Amino acid sequence: MRDLIFKVLREEAEMAEMGIKVSRLKSLQPKQYLVKTTKKEERAAEEKKRLKTITEKVNTLFSQISDDLKNLNWEDIYLHPKGEFFYVILPSKIKTKMKRLVDLYGELVENDYPINLVSPREKIEQLYYDYFDFLENDFIYVYVDKPRNRTHFPKGLPNSLLGYNIGIKIYKQMLNTLNFIQSEPNATKEVQAIYRKLIESPDVNCVIYKDLVLLIKKSITKDEKIKIVGESIYERYQTRPTSKKLVINQSIVLDSSLMREIGENRLQSMIDDIYYYSKDNFRVPFEDTDYDYF
Repeated sequence: MRDLIFKVLREEAEMAEMGIKVSRLKSLQPKQYLVKTTKKEERAAEEKKRLKTITEKVNTLFSQISDDLKNLNWEDIYLHPKGEFFYVILPSKIKTKMKRLVDLYGELVENDYPINLVSPREKIEQLYYDYFDFLENDFIYVYVDKPRNRTHFPKGLPNSLLGYNIGIKIYKQMLNTLNFIQSEPNATKEVQAIYRKLIESPDVNCVIYKDLVLLIKKSITKDEKIKIVGESIYERYQTRPTSKKLVINQSIVLDSSLMREIGENRLQSMIDDIYYYSKDNFRVPFEDTDYDYF
C-alpha cells in the first residue's frame, strides 16, 4: 500500500512539473463517461438484435411465400381483362406477405445490415426488385389475339416466380375463361413447354398442327367444340391458300377423347368440306361462325 501511495504522489508530481494540474485534467473528462458509453453500447446491441429478428422474419416470410406459390391453385389466379391483354393478379394473401417481406428487407438494406444473413439471399433479393417492377402494380400480362385467342407472353414471368408452375396455372385459367386458346407459330420455348404440359391435362382437349397447338376446354358442349375445330381448320386453309388438305394423324392430330367425340368420319368430312369452302370464301376465321359444320 505504501508503495502504491508513493507511486501516485510521484505521478502527480511529474504532471505538476509538466504544468498539468490533476484537478484540471479531471475537469476535462466527460461527466458520467462510463454511463454514457454503456448506454451507447446497449443501444447498439439492441439495434443489432432488432435487425437480426427482422432477418429471421424475412427468411420465414420467403419460405411461406414459396410454399404458397407451390400450392397455388390455377383457380385462385385472377385475370383482369383490359383491351387485348389479360393482367395477372395473384391472391391477396400472397401479395400481402410479399409486401411485408419487401418492407422488412428494405429496412435491412437501409441500415447496412449484412444481407448475406438472409436466405436464400439471391432469391429474396430478386423478389425485392420484382415486387416494384411487376408485382406491386400487377404488371404481369398476356396478350390475346381475339377472337382467334392466340396467346403471347410478351415479357414472360418475373424471375422470382419461375419454378412454381405459375405459367401453366395462368394459361389454365385463361383456357377456362376463353374456352379455347391457340399458341402462336413463333411461340417461345417456354410457352411451347406450357402447351405441351397442358395437353396432358385430363380436362383439356387438343388439336395439334405442325406449327401450333389448339387447346379446348373439355367441359364445353360437343357442338361448341366442333365449331372451334372447324374454324381452326378454316383458318389453316385461309392463311395457307396453296396448302393441301389436312391429313388426319399427320398434318392434324386430335387427342383420342376429342376424336371419339367428333368422330373420325365426321372430322374427315369437315376437312374436305372446309377445304373447298375456303377457296370461295374469305371471311375472317372465328369472327363469323355461321358456317354449318354438321
